[in-house]
Amino acid sequence: MKKLMSLVIAAASLMVILSGCGKPTLTVSNHHLSANALAVTLKGKSNQKQVDYTVNGGTKQTVKTNSGAFVISVPTKNYQQTVKLSTDGKHQTVTVAKANVIGSYQKMRTTYNQGLTGAALPKKDQQLAQSMAKQGAQLKKEAAELKAGKATSMAAMQAKAQKATALQKQAAELKQTQAKLAPAMKKAKASVKDQLLPANPKDGIHNLIDTNKMTLRVNKSGDKVLGIAMMVPVNNLKHKKDLKPFIMSFSILTNSVGANAKHVLNKFQKAAKAKKSSSTTAPKFHSNGLLFSLGYSTSTLYVFITK
Repeated sequence: MKKLMSLVIAAASLMVILSGCGKPTLTVSNHHLSANALAVTLKGKSNQKQVDYTVNGGTKQTVKTNSGAFVISVPTKNYQQTVKLSTDGKHQTVTVAKANVIGSYQKMRTTYNQGLTGAALPKKDQQLAQSMAKQGAQLKKEAAELKAGKATSMAAMQAKAQKATALQKQAAELKQTQAKLAPAMKKAKASVKDQLLPANPKDGIHNLIDTNKMTLRVNKSGDKVLGIAMMVPVNNLKHKKDLKPFIMSFSILTNSVGANAKHVLNKFQKAAKAKKSSSTTAPKFHSNGLLFSLGYSTSTLYVFITK
């Protein structure tokens, strides 16, 4: 009888244990995630085969679990997002902080494409283009000052008219010089056509430039740039002939988002030396309100830009 009772108790205990194993579970590693360069990684655990989730009440999506764990990638936006997860009656909610806007995509595109095209010009034409840019900026400044100035006397009005005539003449001469440089600019643009930023890319996370030397990935919403990732094969950084195009593209990209290219490159070189000395920390540095973060893998260098 005692043996029978022992078996009954053991069987009952086993059933309790087994019923506990079958009870659905759902947990997340963090209920509040900070915005990242392109997307945040939401990690969780569940003993179910899959977990359903929605972002800001959108279409239901599903992620499968692997050994009781799951990972969801949520692209960052310029507003806070709420991720609701559920599986077999269990629920969790995670908030994703908004990303700060780096700047205007069209402004970045114009500056980047002009810089890259200019760098592809022969050296003498580069100097001419730089001189023309300075001259054009000066003419624009002087024209604005002339328009804002008030002439009250006859002599002042005559001087203003003479100045306006002189500016018109300089503008006409500048236009003629630009026309002479146009064929060289066209040729330079054609030589870097696969490296130029597109006019109207889709919203979200997309590769805007994808060559064997560099990949440029951007997270954008409308005209707002929310995050940038530049990926370069490590092999392209080992030789000077391959390193030069990277430095040029990186400098132009840095300038196009409003950062100080010289300052950033200086910090970048120091970070690269630290990496060679087996530093394990991911280097980060700031310039004009922007954050540059470096990441490494065995094959790729990652540069993330956020604000």
